[in-house]
Amino acid sequence: TPGRRVQSVAQASFDAWVKYYRQDENSANATISYYSLGSLVALCLDLSLRPAGSSNLDDVMRGLWQRCAGGPMTEADVLAVVTALGGDALAKRLAQWVHGTDDLPIQTLLQRQGIAVTSDQAAMADQLGLRVTETGGLRVKTVLRGSAAEHAGLAAGDEWLGVQVGSGKSAQGWRLAKLDDLPLYLGRAKRFAALVARDQRLLTLPVTLPTAVQQIKLNVHDSALANAWLGQKLLQTK
Repeated sequence: TPGRRVQSVAQASFDAWVKYYRQDENSANATISYYSLGSLVALCLDLSLRPAGSSNLDDVMRGLWQRCAGGPMTEADVLAVVTALGGDALAKRLAQWVHGTDDLPIQTLLQRQGIAVTSDQAAMADQLGLRVTETGGLRVKTVLRGSAAEHAGLAAGDEWLGVQVGSGKSAQGWRLAKLDDLPLYLGRAKRFAALVARDQRLLTLPVTLPTAVQQIKLNVHDSALANAWLGQKLLQTK
């Protein structure tokens, strides 16, 4: 979500009680989940420790337990253990991952362990860049910053009533009850008009579907590497 460019994992953790647990229609644009992004940071740390073949995230946890005697720990304790296991460079990268907002090197690190990162066409909500509810009608819950939905003028709280494809005598309109039904009405069209109700007014908003929105998929391209990482013989190369 756009919030990853605004808030770091450290900031998300610090602000959790006033932002993450008090979400509103703009939260996805201003905040991130320190659970989700924090788990990805932990994944990057684990994968960064493994190339040497002598340590992993389990060793970090054991090292922290021994260093802190099972009691409270500080960020300095974490960095000290990571430095001992992976060196100063890795400790500095970890600090950047925790306190920065740049993309994590997940794709590169996964490829080293036999996991290929590929892409496929995203769901309609992700293509448009919005979140909706479909109980008692199709209603916009969140509009992501920089998305096609934002450019079209859609806003949180809009009730999306229908769509019109084409213009003039060839125009066709449909009632829209579920967002996933939209491709059925669009066919190959990339432009359409969204009919929405906002504050007792009916609005017709021109929408253009983007072409570059993809969803990420993971595939095993080297089962030996993947099995060595996971410690299981369950994965087969396709």
